[in-house]
Amino acid sequence: MNIIFEIGLNHMGRESYSDKYLDTLLSSDCDGITYQVREKEFYNNEAFKNSELSFSYYSDVIKKTHSRGKKFGIALADENLIDNFENMGVDFYKVLSWDLSNYKFINKLLKTNKPIYVSTGMSSIEEIIDFSKKYNGTDNIRLIHTQLSFDVEDVHLKAIPYLRELSSFPVGFLSHCKNPMVIYSSVSFEPSDIFIYVTADEEKKHPDEPHSIKLIDVDEFVNNIRDLKLSIGKKTKIKMENILDKENLK
Repeated sequence: MNIIFEIGLNHMGRESYSDKYLDTLLSSDCDGITYQVREKEFYNNEAFKNSELSFSYYSDVIKKTHSRGKKFGIALADENLIDNFENMGVDFYKVLSWDLSNYKFINKLLKTNKPIYVSTGMSSIEEIIDFSKKYNGTDNIRLIHTQLSFDVEDVHLKAIPYLRELSSFPVGFLSHCKNPMVIYSSVSFEPSDIFIYVTADEEKKHPDEPHSIKLIDVDEFVNNIRDLKLSIGKKTKIKMENILDKENLK
Protein backbone atom coordinates (compact mmCIF):
# COMPACT_ATOMS: atom_id res chain seq x y z
CA MET A 1 0.00 0.00 0.00
CA ASN A 2 1.78 3.12 -1.25
CA ILE A 3 1.20 6.50 0.40
CA ILE A 4 1.38 9.32 -2.12
CA PHE A 5 0.97 12.97 -1.18
CA GLU A 6 -0.69 15.30 -3.64
CA ILE A 7 0.65 18.85 -3.73
CA GLY A 8 -1.47 19.34 -6.83
CA LEU A 9 -1.82 23.08 -7.39
CA ASN A 10 -1.58 23.93 -3.69
CA HIS A 11 1.91 25.35 -4.27
CA MET A 12 0.07 28.45 -5.61
CA GLY A 13 2.67 28.85 -8.36
CA ARG A 14 5.44 29.85 -5.94
CA GLU A 15 8.67 27.90 -5.90
CA SER A 16 9.52 28.90 -2.34
CA TYR A 17 6.11 27.71 -1.16
CA SER A 18 6.50 24.47 -3.09
CA ASP A 19 9.87 23.94 -1.42
CA LYS A 20 8.14 24.09 1.95
CA TYR A 21 5.95 21.15 0.94
CA LEU A 22 8.91 19.23 -0.41
CA ASP A 23 11.04 19.66 2.72
CA THR A 24 8.31 18.09 4.86
CA LEU A 25 7.11 15.39 2.46
CA LEU A 26 10.55 14.17 1.47
CA SER A 27 11.46 13.85 5.15
CA SER A 28 8.39 11.71 5.82
CA ASP A 29 7.92 7.97 5.29
CA CYS A 30 5.71 8.49 2.23
CA ASP A 31 6.34 6.66 -1.03
CA GLY A 32 5.81 9.48 -3.50
CA ILE A 33 4.51 12.94 -4.31
CA THR A 34 2.54 14.40 -7.18
CA TYR A 35 2.01 17.79 -8.73
CA GLN A 36 -0.76 18.72 -11.14
CA VAL A 37 -0.19 20.31 -14.53
CA ARG A 38 -3.31 21.43 -16.33
CA GLU A 39 -4.11 22.20 -19.95
CA LYS A 40 -2.90 25.51 -21.43
CA GLU A 41 -6.39 27.06 -21.41
CA PHE A 42 -6.70 26.50 -17.67
CA TYR A 43 -3.92 28.97 -16.96
CA ASN A 44 -5.68 31.65 -19.02
CA ASN A 45 -8.27 31.80 -16.25
CA GLU A 46 -7.69 34.88 -14.10
CA ALA A 47 -7.83 32.82 -10.90
CA PHE A 48 -5.04 30.46 -12.02
CA LYS A 49 -2.87 32.54 -14.32
CA ASN A 50 -0.02 32.56 -11.77
CA SER A 51 -0.29 28.89 -10.83
CA GLU A 52 2.37 27.47 -13.15
CA LEU A 53 5.79 26.26 -12.13
CA SER A 54 8.66 26.18 -14.63
CA PHE A 55 9.99 23.03 -16.26
CA SER A 56 13.44 23.78 -14.86
CA TYR A 57 11.91 23.80 -11.37
CA TYR A 58 10.16 20.48 -11.96
CA SER A 59 13.44 19.03 -13.17
CA ASP A 60 15.13 20.06 -9.92
CA VAL A 61 12.22 18.70 -7.86
CA ILE A 62 12.41 15.32 -9.59
CA LYS A 63 16.14 15.06 -8.92
CA LYS A 64 15.61 15.99 -5.28
CA THR A 65 12.75 13.50 -4.93
CA HIS A 66 14.80 10.68 -6.42
CA SER A 67 17.76 11.52 -4.19
CA ARG A 68 15.49 10.82 -1.20
CA GLY A 69 14.41 7.45 -2.59
CA LYS A 70 10.84 8.51 -3.42
CA LYS A 71 8.74 8.48 -6.59
CA PHE A 72 7.61 11.58 -8.49
CA GLY A 73 4.33 11.72 -10.38
CA ILE A 74 2.46 14.22 -12.50
CA ALA A 75 -1.31 14.53 -12.71
CA LEU A 76 -1.27 15.65 -16.33
CA ALA A 77 -4.03 17.19 -18.40
CA ASP A 78 -1.98 18.27 -21.44
CA GLU A 79 -0.84 15.42 -23.70
CA ASN A 80 1.56 17.79 -25.48
CA LEU A 81 3.74 17.85 -22.35
CA ILE A 82 4.32 14.11 -22.03
CA ASP A 83 7.71 14.25 -23.76
CA ASN A 84 8.83 17.13 -21.52
CA PHE A 85 8.17 15.16 -18.37
CA GLU A 86 9.56 11.96 -19.83
CA ASN A 87 12.84 13.76 -20.45
CA MET A 88 12.89 14.82 -16.79
CA GLY A 89 12.41 11.27 -15.49
CA VAL A 90 8.87 11.23 -14.11
CA ASP A 91 8.08 7.91 -12.38
CA PHE A 92 4.32 7.74 -12.91
CA TYR A 93 1.38 9.65 -14.36
CA LYS A 94 -2.09 10.36 -13.05
CA VAL A 95 -5.00 10.82 -15.45
CA LEU A 96 -7.65 13.24 -14.22
CA SER A 97 -11.17 11.85 -13.99
CA TRP A 98 -12.63 13.60 -17.04
CA ASP A 99 -10.00 11.93 -19.24
CA LEU A 100 -10.91 8.31 -18.42
CA SER A 101 -12.48 7.96 -21.88
CA ASN A 102 -9.78 10.00 -23.62
CA TYR A 103 -8.19 6.89 -25.13
CA LYS A 104 -5.89 8.86 -27.43
CA PHE A 105 -4.28 10.53 -24.41
CA ILE A 106 -4.10 7.31 -22.39
CA ASN A 107 -2.55 5.43 -25.33
CA LYS A 108 0.20 8.05 -25.52
CA LEU A 109 0.87 7.68 -21.80
CA LEU A 110 1.02 3.90 -22.13
CA LYS A 111 3.89 4.27 -24.60
CA THR A 112 6.01 5.65 -21.74
CA ASN A 113 5.80 2.23 -20.00
CA LYS A 114 5.31 4.07 -16.69
CA PRO A 115 2.56 3.29 -14.16
CA ILE A 116 -0.62 5.20 -15.00
CA TYR A 117 -3.18 5.99 -12.32
CA VAL A 118 -6.61 6.73 -13.77
CA SER A 119 -9.06 8.63 -11.58
CA THR A 120 -12.70 7.53 -11.72
CA GLY A 121 -14.22 10.52 -9.93
CA MET A 122 -16.51 11.58 -12.78
CA SER A 123 -17.07 8.16 -14.32
CA SER A 124 -20.08 5.89 -14.47
CA ILE A 125 -19.85 2.12 -13.97
CA GLU A 126 -20.55 1.71 -17.70
CA GLU A 127 -17.61 3.93 -18.61
CA ILE A 128 -15.32 2.02 -16.25
CA ILE A 129 -16.44 -1.31 -17.74
CA ASP A 130 -15.73 -0.02 -21.26
CA PHE A 131 -12.33 1.22 -20.12
CA SER A 132 -11.54 -2.11 -18.48
CA LYS A 133 -12.49 -4.08 -21.59
CA LYS A 134 -10.31 -1.89 -23.77
CA TYR A 135 -7.24 -2.14 -21.55
CA ASN A 136 -7.71 -5.61 -20.09
CA GLY A 137 -4.31 -7.22 -19.52
CA THR A 138 -2.42 -3.91 -19.46
CA ASP A 139 -0.06 -4.28 -16.51
CA ASN A 140 0.81 -0.67 -15.79
CA ILE A 141 -2.74 0.70 -15.33
CA ARG A 142 -4.19 1.36 -11.89
CA LEU A 143 -7.57 2.86 -11.08
CA ILE A 144 -8.24 5.41 -8.34
CA HIS A 145 -11.58 5.33 -6.57
CA THR A 146 -12.67 8.82 -5.63
CA GLN A 147 -15.91 10.78 -5.46
CA LEU A 148 -15.93 14.49 -6.24
CA SER A 149 -17.93 15.32 -3.13
CA PHE A 150 -17.07 16.76 0.27
CA ASP A 151 -19.78 14.71 2.03
CA VAL A 152 -18.88 11.60 4.01
CA GLU A 153 -21.97 9.68 2.84
CA ASP A 154 -20.73 9.98 -0.75
CA VAL A 155 -17.33 8.33 -0.16
CA HIS A 156 -18.53 4.73 -0.81
CA LEU A 157 -15.42 2.87 0.26
CA LYS A 158 -17.00 -0.45 -0.74
CA ALA A 159 -16.38 0.66 -4.32
CA ILE A 160 -12.68 -0.14 -3.85
CA PRO A 161 -13.06 -3.96 -3.84
CA TYR A 162 -15.97 -3.67 -6.30
CA LEU A 163 -13.84 -1.85 -8.88
CA ARG A 164 -11.05 -4.36 -8.28
CA GLU A 165 -13.38 -7.24 -9.15
CA LEU A 166 -14.98 -5.35 -12.02
CA SER A 167 -11.77 -4.37 -13.75
CA SER A 168 -8.97 -6.71 -12.59
CA PHE A 169 -6.80 -3.58 -12.14
CA PRO A 170 -5.26 -2.56 -8.80
CA VAL A 171 -7.45 0.14 -7.22
CA GLY A 172 -6.20 3.03 -5.12
CA PHE A 173 -8.11 5.61 -3.11
CA LEU A 174 -8.20 9.41 -3.10
CA SER A 175 -10.47 11.30 -0.72
CA HIS A 176 -12.28 14.51 -1.58
CA CYS A 177 -14.20 14.33 1.69
CA LYS A 178 -13.93 17.10 4.28
CA ASN A 179 -13.60 14.49 7.02
CA PRO A 180 -9.98 13.25 6.84
CA MET A 181 -10.81 10.21 8.96
CA VAL A 182 -12.16 8.44 5.87
CA ILE A 183 -8.53 8.09 4.80
CA TYR A 184 -7.99 5.82 7.79
CA SER A 185 -11.22 3.95 7.08
CA SER A 186 -10.03 3.22 3.54
CA VAL A 187 -7.10 1.16 4.80
CA SER A 188 -9.35 -1.78 5.72
CA PHE A 189 -10.46 -2.02 2.07
CA GLU A 190 -6.82 -2.54 1.07
CA PRO A 191 -6.36 0.00 -1.74
CA SER A 192 -3.17 -0.42 -3.74
CA ASP A 193 -2.29 3.22 -3.09
CA ILE A 194 -3.64 6.02 -0.92
CA PHE A 195 -3.42 9.54 -2.38
CA ILE A 196 -3.66 12.40 0.13
CA TYR A 197 -3.95 16.10 -0.68
CA VAL A 198 -1.86 18.33 1.56
CA THR A 199 -1.77 22.07 2.30
CA ALA A 200 0.76 24.31 4.00
CA ASP A 201 -0.12 27.34 6.12
CA GLU A 202 1.07 30.46 4.28
CA GLU A 203 -2.24 30.89 2.45
CA LYS A 204 -5.78 30.87 3.84
CA LYS A 205 -7.22 29.20 0.75
CA HIS A 206 -5.78 26.65 -1.66
CA PRO A 207 -7.34 25.02 -4.75
CA ASP A 208 -7.78 21.73 -2.88
CA GLU A 209 -8.15 23.16 0.62
CA PRO A 210 -11.38 21.46 1.82
CA HIS A 211 -10.15 17.89 1.35
CA SER A 212 -6.48 18.34 2.26
CA ILE A 213 -4.67 17.49 5.45
CA LYS A 214 -2.29 20.00 6.97
CA LEU A 215 1.41 19.72 6.30
CA ILE A 216 2.10 19.54 10.04
CA ASP A 217 -0.05 16.35 10.22
CA VAL A 218 1.81 14.43 7.51
CA ASP A 219 3.95 12.26 9.79
CA GLU A 220 0.98 11.37 12.00
CA PHE A 221 -1.07 10.24 9.00
CA VAL A 222 1.75 8.19 7.51
CA ASN A 223 2.51 6.45 10.80
CA ASN A 224 -1.16 5.71 11.49
CA ILE A 225 -1.74 4.32 7.99
CA ARG A 226 1.30 2.04 8.33
CA ASP A 227 0.01 0.78 11.71
CA LEU A 228 -3.53 0.29 10.46
CA LYS A 229 -2.29 -1.73 7.53
CA LEU A 230 -0.61 -4.11 9.98
CA SER A 231 -3.89 -4.49 11.85
CA ILE A 232 -5.63 -6.02 8.82
CA GLY A 233 -3.64 -9.21 9.25
CA LYS A 234 -4.69 -12.45 7.57
CA LYS A 235 -7.99 -14.15 6.80
CA THR A 236 -7.65 -16.58 9.69
CA LYS A 237 -8.08 -16.98 13.44
CA ILE A 238 -4.96 -17.71 15.47
CA LYS A 239 -5.02 -19.13 18.98
CA MET A 240 -2.88 -16.99 21.25
CA GLU A 241 -1.89 -16.95 24.87
CA ASN A 242 -3.69 -14.50 27.10
CA ILE A 243 -0.91 -11.94 27.12
CA LEU A 244 -3.24 -9.36 28.64
CA ASP A 245 -3.41 -11.32 31.91
CA LYS A 246 0.35 -11.70 31.92
CA GLU A 247 0.80 -7.99 31.46
CA ASN A 248 -1.55 -7.30 34.38
CA LEU A 249 0.53 -9.55 36.67
CA LYS A 250 3.68 -7.50 36.13
